Amino acid sequence: MNRMVSKVLKLAVGVAVLVVGGIFIHQKFFESIPIAIVHDNQWVNDVEYAIYNNRGGIVNINIDENSKEQIESAISFARGVIFAGGDDFDPSLYGSDNTEDVEDFDREIDEKELDILDIAIKQGKPVLGICRGMQLINIYYGGSLYEDIKKQFSSEVNHRNDDETLAYHNVNIEDGTKLDKIVRDSDIEVNSYHHEGIKDLGDGLVVSARSDDGLVEAIEDPGYPFLLGLQWHVESSTGDNTYNEKIIKEFMKAVRSSK
Repeated sequence: MNRMVSKVLKLAVGVAVLVVGGIFIHQKFFESIPIAIVHDNQWVNDVEYAIYNNRGGIVNINIDENSKEQIESAISFARGVIFAGGDDFDPSLYGSDNTEDVEDFDREIDEKELDILDIAIKQGKPVLGICRGMQLINIYYGGSLYEDIKKQFSSEVNHRNDDETLAYHNVNIEDGTKLDKIVRDSDIEVNSYHHEGIKDLGDGLVVSARSDDGLVEAIEDPGYPFLLGLQWHVESSTGDNTYNEKIIKEFMKAVRSSK
């Protein structure tokens, strides 16, 4: 009888060790880190998929539906923030009156996103800006945009197909930048779907990539732990693009190492 009790106790202890060990391993290596995705119902599904694939949890911030208080609470809870793609910006935000070449924009949404970025930066959150998100970062830092690249800059490189599909072109990575250390290559092929682009670079930012026509394709703040803006949709081809996958993984690494 005592032997039976002893065996049961040993089995119970063994099971308990396995359970506790499993919980520890899960928390250590498979922890779901909350990532805030800021969007207006555009370009969000692929972002969510890329984050899920890298063991991230989603804090969905739809700027059309969430109040300022809800947004501040969500940003505080999240460990990192991604600004997804979307519409154009109100040009008056950066001192331009050229509304003729601007497509859909919403000043209220623009201001909300700038406020959210301000909250994220003041809280020291890792930030990844995608397409519109990169342009948002540049405006926040005091920069400006070309409202229409073909008209105001160059038509040498196709940055958006007329049939509303993704275009593709090369970008040249600047030596010594964070992006250079992530992708470890001098030029890569990226997708492209935008007609606005960076004109004047914001204060404190550096260019980390340009397309062959010289247009800014990536920016970063070297004085901030992790703040990277990419003109291409890094989330849309992570499965078959090792460079995009590296960027997402590096963002998640920065998130996991942040407080």
